[in-house]
Amino acid sequence: MTKFEKVSLARYQEDRAEILLKEGLSREEAYKIAEQEYAGIEMPRRGTLFSAGYDIRTPAAYRLEPGQSLVIPTGLRIAMEEDMWLGVYIRSSLGFKYQVRLSNSVAVIDADYYGAENEGHLRISLYNGGDRVLELAAGDAFAQGILQKYYKTDDDDPVRKVRKGGIGSTNHS
Repeated sequence: MTKFEKVSLARYQEDRAEILLKEGLSREEAYKIAEQEYAGIEMPRRGTLFSAGYDIRTPAAYRLEPGQSLVIPTGLRIAMEEDMWLGVYIRSSLGFKYQVRLSNSVAVIDADYYGAENEGHLRISLYNGGDRVLELAAGDAFAQGILQKYYKTDDDDPVRKVRKGGIGSTNHS
C-alpha cells in the first residue's frame, strides 16, 4: 500500500523542538507548540486532476532569509511499495520568485525509509539563494512529492543491510 501518514506526536515534537529551542523557548513550551501544530498537519494532495506532485504543506510558519538554510519537519512519512521512491522537489513558484531550492537539490526517499528509527519523518531542507525573504504561513504548499517506480540491473546485488537511520544512514555500517 502506498500512502502518506503522520509520524507520531512524540517524533514531531522532538524534531520540531530542535528548531524552537534555538529560538529560546523552553523544552516544555516547544513541545506544547509542536502539539498544537501537529493537530493541523495536512496530508499531501495533488492540486489538480493531472498534477504529478503531491503538495507538501508547512505545519508552522517559517521565515527564510537570503543565504539561509532551514529544515522543515513536515510531520509526515510515506509507506510505499518496495520498487518505488518519492522524489521531493521545491514548489516551482518558490524557485522562480525567490530562488529557493532544496538544500540537497532533490530528496530521494527510499521505500525502506518508512521503517527508520526516526519513523521515516520527512524533514525538508530549504536554501534561499535569492535576495528576498521568504515568508511561509502554516499550511502553505512549499514542496511537492512525486512517486516513481525504479528498475534494477540484471546483475543487481545490493548490500544486505537493514536501514536504521535517516539522512546519510546508507553510508554507515
